[in-house]
Amino acid sequence: MTRWQALDTLQQAGVSVFVSMSPTYPTMDEDDFHELLSYFRALGEVVVFHEPINPRGANFQQCLTAAKEAGYDDVVDELQQMQDSHQYWVEYALEQLNTVQQVATRFDGLEVHSWPDDELVRSANGQLRSKLKAMQQAVSPESFSERDTDASPEQSELARDSESIQHLL
Repeated sequence: MTRWQALDTLQQAGVSVFVSMSPTYPTMDEDDFHELLSYFRALGEVVVFHEPINPRGANFQQCLTAAKEAGYDDVVDELQQMQDSHQYWVEYALEQLNTVQQVATRFDGLEVHSWPDDELVRSANGQLRSKLKAMQQAVSPESFSERDTDASPEQSELARDSESIQHLL
């Protein structure tokens, strides 16, 4: 709440604000994303940058350690499974990207710019790989002037539901 209040204060002072919703965790679901995005939308027309957690970086180990110390066993189990299985991580990351983009469509004036990891792009084939590459290479929509920015068609859901994503793998 402290961060949200700081963003709100900046926005009310006329400062453009952008939010990094990253990393998202495997225990987060559609309701969690809806709640977060509703807070961000309340700030006005903002850009939200989103990235699912990546099990390869040093910050992943920090997140795992912090979750263990905080007693979040469900998060620890999911993160450990992600670290142990590349396929599990791929499926999680695709689901997260898709769900966040789907939920974002419920909010007028809210742009979500997703960042698919290079390894995720390499793990996909065909149409899914093309969509992820386009998403990755899309220019983010934030504006530092009064000009209008259009939503990037590359920043949209990957599939209508998780079953459709499985067919693309």
